[in-house]
Amino acid sequence: MSALVEHRAGSDDDGSVAARDTDVALADDAHPAPDEESGPRPAVAQDAWPPDDVPESGADEEPVAPIDLRIDFGAHFESHYQRLVAQLYAITLDAGQAHEAVQDAYARAWRRWATVGRGPDPAAWVRSVAVRTTIRSWRTVLGRFGIGRSRPERDGIDPRTAAMLSALRRLPAPERRAIVLTYMAGSSIEEIAVVEQASYNTVQARLSRGRRLITENLADDLPAVLGKAAT
Repeated sequence: MSALVEHRAGSDDDGSVAARDTDVALADDAHPAPDEESGPRPAVAQDAWPPDDVPESGADEEPVAPIDLRIDFGAHFESHYQRLVAQLYAITLDAGQAHEAVQDAYARAWRRWATVGRGPDPAAWVRSVAVRTTIRSWRTVLGRFGIGRSRPERDGIDPRTAAMLSALRRLPAPERRAIVLTYMAGSSIEEIAVVEQASYNTVQARLSRGRRLITENLADDLPAVLGKAAT
């Protein structure tokens, strides 16, 4: 668990990547899949963040010059892309899916950047859209049947990270999302409930199960990985 907590506490100085072309055609936003567990859905306030229906531009907001929008968007992309991909990778355990989800979320954010960029936490908006994309992804569906699952970590990864990823891989996807969003993204249970379209109690139960399972798995994985590395 400490590896996730350390990642959460880290700064945003991860390596930057070249800005992608943001002028892309976008599909209409799909509604997230309903929660698989029973229980009431959380009541979402009118100003809950991040909303699904952010308008293309704010009608009551002072217009922003297109060049300023591009500069601001590009700076945000450079500062947050790698960290968001790392978080999505910990959720999906699939590097390709993680990149695709974050890129798609940023493409959607660009179309709304005059509003999203002025929100309380644009990175949280992008992350929520990316997480919802993975929940309804065809890759996720295939993974449930053992098709297209991610490969084991390559040689050269540090032992603690290898053990953590191995423990995360053994968690069911909902528990894994709860753990990663809490300890890597710093999301509250209320925020996770909005993303998951689940009740507070459901998310709390997932987080509790995830903590227990990941602790048990680390107890098995870490000594083996450290022992292997030491030989």
